[in-house]
Amino acid sequence: MNLRAFSLLVGLAFTAPALFGAAPAAAASKSWHVDRSVQINARPEILLAQVADLHNWNNWTVWNSEYDPECVWTYSGEPGQVGHTMEWDGKEMGWGKLTLTEVNPTGGIKYDIWLMKPGGDANKGSITFSPTNGGMQVTWSDDGQLKGISKLFAKKIETAVGADFEANLNKLKVITEAQEAVKASEEAAAAAAKAAEEAAAAAKAAEEAAAAAKAAEEAAAAAKAAEEAAAAAAKGKKKK
Repeated sequence: MNLRAFSLLVGLAFTAPALFGAAPAAAASKSWHVDRSVQINARPEILLAQVADLHNWNNWTVWNSEYDPECVWTYSGEPGQVGHTMEWDGKEMGWGKLTLTEVNPTGGIKYDIWLMKPGGDANKGSITFSPTNGGMQVTWSDDGQLKGISKLFAKKIETAVGADFEANLNKLKVITEAQEAVKASEEAAAAAAKAAEEAAAAAKAAEEAAAAAKAAEEAAAAAKAAEEAAAAAAKGKKKK
């Protein structure tokens, strides 16, 4: 299922009562929930740079320009800040808009997403991460409401969207773990360079200390020789 198909199913929430008559009260609303998780061995700031900058979603979600070459994306707001928004409109993707509603530097993001014009109620979603087993547990969750006959599609939506979430998280894992490896390598190289610099400085200090000790030893020897010479001269004068 693509986003266009999803939005059409959500659209049934509004069209079904008009087409088929009002739904019974017990069947008037159906909530749906999707969540998928993966462990990613990358630090929070690397993960946040991908999920809180909506320009980067084209790199790691299956909803991208390769999937829909005709889709047009429009961005507004400051990346990584509440209010940052991505809007899209394409043949395969359909229309949609996603806005960040919460950004936690160490915990991830929350967002509202609309898949039907002119808007209506937003679905609520989040991509969160927390430390686990030496890495980060990254969980993508999404919740929404279906009304009337559209409730019949809740399970289908949960299955299809869940499959997309899994694919997205696996791509995110590949990208961020590669970035983590580069970052760790750069930090290791910087640490090695700093250690080498400090070792060179310590060696130079030791060399200078040794030179100073030698100079002091030579000065002491010269002073002793001078003292002995002076003592000898004084002794010679006494004899005369």
